[in-house]
This record gives sequence, structure tokens and C-alpha cells, in this order.
Amino acid sequence: MNIPVKIAGITRIRNEAHIILDTLEFYSKICNAGIFIYDDASTDETLDICKSYRLGIEGCYVGIGLTIADNWDTDPKLRQKAEGFHRRVVHEQAKKEVNPDWILCFDADERIEFDFENFDYDSYDAVYCKLFDYYITPEDADKSWKERRWIGPEFRRLPMLFRNTPEVYFYDRPMKFKENARIITTGYVKHYGKAISVQDWENKCHYYMTYRDGTYVEKWKNRRGRAIHKGVSDFGNPLITWEEKDEEGFMLGPKMHEKEKAFWTKGNKLKYTDEYSFNDPVSGNLSTYYRGGSRIK
Repeated sequence: MNIPVKIAGITRIRNEAHIILDTLEFYSKICNAGIFIYDDASTDETLDICKSYRLGIEGCYVGIGLTIADNWDTDPKLRQKAEGFHRRVVHEQAKKEVNPDWILCFDADERIEFDFENFDYDSYDAVYCKLFDYYITPEDADKSWKERRWIGPEFRRLPMLFRNTPEVYFYDRPMKFKENARIITTGYVKHYGKAISVQDWENKCHYYMTYRDGTYVEKWKNRRGRAIHKGVSDFGNPLITWEEKDEEGFMLGPKMHEKEKAFWTKGNKLKYTDEYSFNDPVSGNLSTYYRGGSRIK
């Protein structure tokens, strides 16, 4: 890939051993100034994979900067602050060590589609992309996450790429830009966070219910047992294919989560979710089953 500017990648991760190698291979083709990672005290093989990863891309040696957390904060308020703090750490590290022209901020479960080679870098300061969620469906529940076909029609505008300027600051995942920043929305992001596996979905529900607060708790509590989607998204809208996103996609509105709650409390769980089993995130025992979101012992 012939990218005319120097791009550094930054990301924060935890227990991503199941996807991190694919993530590094994907973004190392874009981040010609290296990838800077904040590991939030992983307990699986994530660190080993990151430490051993080096890849030459088109004659360019791509290295990795790795910051490792000493411990994992369990307090919900600290977890929320970590969203911004961890990214600030690797953001500053990237600026200090390689001083890139641009910085690409991504999560391990995201795959960006963007024309890095032909983008008009001189005319803009930041790029927002449309992020769509992939889902597990009955037809692909036994397949790899990379073989998912269906997405929700809802998209979020997410800042992904930005110029290396002093004004950029991470309060949360979405960074803050200067008031007169020249921003364009173009490109897409495939978000596989809801589509990795049934087990990963349930682990995610447990995380948000236990270690976050506010609306996260209720939202993800209601999503338990709904990993496999029969034709509709979390928000009750018919699923579409990636090829249909331009025609059928629409922006996720501020009241969409209220619509999600209303949809699933109208008896739609049996109709739009499938039965499955998984290892309990706490005990590790294969003892909890769900049918349409209802717990069955």
C-alpha cells in the first residue's frame, strides 16, 4: 500500500488473543509508522502475541510500542476513565517516538475500509467513518467471525483518523478536536465486537453488567441470551448485508436504545433470538442455557 503520509496506529486491548494476530496483520499494512498498544492487564496470550509480532510490509519494518497495565481496575468509574486515559498514554507515546503525520485510532475488533492512498490529507484534520455492527445469525453461528454476513442497518459516526496536532485530546474513545478542525465523514468500519462468538458475547454482557455503570448495565443485562440474531439487530431493525449499507443504512439516533428496550420487552425474544449454551463467565461451568433470552437451568 502506497500511503503518502506517515501514519501511526494506537489501540487499547484486553484479552484479545482470539483476534489480535489478525488485527495486527490488518493494521500493519496501513500504519507505516508503527502500532502503539496499551494492554489493559490481559490474562490470556494477548501479550505474548504482541511481543513476538514483527512484520515487514513492502520493505518497511513495522514495529510495535507496548504499554502494559500493572493491574486491572474493577471500579466502574475507573473503568470509564480508562477509556480515555489508556488512549492518551499511547497517543502521547506515538507522538514522542515517531512523530507521525496522522494517527489512526482503532479497537481490536474493528476493520476499517478507507482509501488511504488517495485521500486528500492536506484539506482535512480528521476523518469520521461510518461504523456498522456485524451479528451472529443461525446460518453462521458455527463459523468464524470473519465469515459473518449480516450487519445492522444502524451506523455510528466514529472519529478514526486524525492529524497529529497538539489540540487533540482523549477524554473518552471519541477524541476532542479544536473548534475549527476540518472534518470529513468518509469510509467505513466493520465492527465485529458483537459477532466474535456466542461465548464472547456473554462475556461482554457480564463485563458491562459488572464493571460499568449507568445505561451500560441495563442495556447489556437485557442483551444476555441474545447472541444469535434471527433477522433483526439489537435495535429491532431488519439485518442487511455489507453491500446494502449505502442504500439501507441510517445513523443510530439518540433514542435508539430506548427503542431497543421497548422492542425486546414486547415478547420478541423468542421470535428473534436462538437457543444456545455457553460457559458461565464467572464459574466457567457449562451450566447456563438460554432460549430467547430466558434463563433455563
